[in-house]
Amino acid sequence: MADVEHIKWLREGVQKWNERRMREDFEPDLEEADIARFNEREIDRSIPIPDDFVDLSGINLSHAKLRSAELYSVDFTKANLRGADLTNSHLNGAVFEDANLDYADLRGASTCAYARFKEAKLVCAKLSDADFSGTDFRNAVLAEATLDRTNLLYAWLSGANLSRTQLWKAVLFSGDPRPPPQLPLRSENICKVADLLAACRDIRGRYNNEDVRFYFRGESCTNWELRPSVQRDERFRIAEAEMLTDLMSRRSEDFDNLNSCIAQLVLAQHHGLSTRLLDITRNPLVALFHACNGCKSESSPGRLHVFAVNRALVKPFNSDSISIIANFAKLCFEDQEILLTKRSKFGDIQAAVEYPKAMDRLYQLIHQEKPYFKERIDPTSLFRVFVVEPQQSFERIRAQSGAFLISAFHGRFEPHEVLKWNNGIPIYDHFALEVPHRYKENVVEELRLLNISSETLFPGLGKAAGAVMNRVKNRPDNLPMESQVDPNQKT
Repeated sequence: MADVEHIKWLREGVQKWNERRMREDFEPDLEEADIARFNEREIDRSIPIPDDFVDLSGINLSHAKLRSAELYSVDFTKANLRGADLTNSHLNGAVFEDANLDYADLRGASTCAYARFKEAKLVCAKLSDADFSGTDFRNAVLAEATLDRTNLLYAWLSGANLSRTQLWKAVLFSGDPRPPPQLPLRSENICKVADLLAACRDIRGRYNNEDVRFYFRGESCTNWELRPSVQRDERFRIAEAEMLTDLMSRRSEDFDNLNSCIAQLVLAQHHGLSTRLLDITRNPLVALFHACNGCKSESSPGRLHVFAVNRALVKPFNSDSISIIANFAKLCFEDQEILLTKRSKFGDIQAAVEYPKAMDRLYQLIHQEKPYFKERIDPTSLFRVFVVEPQQSFERIRAQSGAFLISAFHGRFEPHEVLKWNNGIPIYDHFALEVPHRYKENVVEELRLLNISSETLFPGLGKAAGAVMNRVKNRPDNLPMESQVDPNQKT
C-alpha cells in the first residue's frame, strides 16, 4: 500500500514535491496508488483536488515505488523516473515523452490503451512480460533494455535506439504462425515428372482460394540446409560487404547501370559470389532438374522444396522492404550485428552511441538508390523473410523463372528455424519431396523431352558447347553425327 503521507505531498503539486525531494532524503512509496483519481480511502477531503492533477510533467519520482499503481492518462513528460519500480503498473494512455526511465523496472506493466514513450530514456530498463502493444517508442533510447516476451505488437519503433536489446525475444508480430501441414502428401517420392505434377496439385488443393503463391527449390542431396551461400562460411558472413565492394571495384563497368542494391546482389550471385540470396523458382520443373543434377554422391536422393507463400511476403525488386535488407548487406559486420540488436564488441555506453550511427549509415546507403526514402525504418522488418521477384535482366533468371528468399537476420530458411527465434514471424508453409537416386536419370530424360536441360536453363555458348560434347559421348558408336552423314547416301 502507498504511504498516505506521500500521497498528500504529491497532491500539493509538482513544484512543492520536487522542492521537498531536494530538502529531504526519502524514497517515494506510491505502491498501488490510483494516481489519476485516488481511491476513496486515500483522499483527505480537507485538501481540494486540483483539476489538472494528472499533469505530473517534470516530477522527480526517481527510485519511487509504483508497483501496481494506476497511472492511466497521467502526463509524465520530462519526469525523472530513473530506477523507479513500476512492475505491474497500469499505463493506459500515460505520457512519458522525454522522461528518464533509465534502470526502471516495468516488468508486467500494461497499456490497454496506447501509451507514449516518444524520446524517453529507458537505458537498461526491465520491460520483460510487459504489454506495450501500440505504444509509441519513436526515438526512445532502449539500449540494453530487457524485452523478453514483451508485447510490442503495433508498437512504433522507428528511430528508437535498440542497441543490445535482443529484440527478437519480444512479441513482434500479430498472427499466430501457420501450423505445419497436418496431412501427409499422397506421394512424397518423385519417380517421374507426373509424380511432381500430382504432388503440386495435391499441395495447391490444400489452399482453396487463398492468396498464396508457390515457389520451388531443387537440391541434388537431401542433407543440405536451406542456407544462403554467404551463411555457409563464417569468413564469408563476416566479409559480406567487403566481398561485394571488392567485386564491384574490380568489374565496375558491369555494375555501372545497376542502380539498386538488390540488382547488384543478383548480378554478383549470378557470377558466383556468395550472397544472402537463396535461389528459388516459380517453375517446379526447373527445381526438379536441379534435384537430379550435381550431387557428388552416387547414391544420394535429390530433394525438392515447395514453398506456399502468402502474397504479403512476396516483394518486387523495387520494394522498400527489399531495399532495406539488400543495403543492410553492404554494412560492415559490426554494424549489422548492432542493428540486429545482438551483443556487440563495444562497451555499454559506446554500444548505445553506435546504434544510431549504424542506422544512419544504412539510411545513407538506401538514399543512394532512393533519395526520397523516409527515415522511418521499422526494425522488425529485419527479422522477416521475404520472397523477392527480381528484374528479369539476366537470361538465366528468365530461363529459370528465378526468384530469391532474403532476410537480414536469418541464416536458415526452414520455417522451424525461422520460428524458433520469434514464434509469430509470418512464414510460408514448406513441403519437402524426394527423388530417389535410381530414378534421377529417367527423370532427367523426361525433362529433356520437355525442353528442360542444362542448355536451356543455363543459356550461353559454354553450356551449348557442353551439350554438344555430351551428345557425342552418349550416342551409340555406330551412329555418325548428322554433319558426318553423306547427303547422297540413301537411307
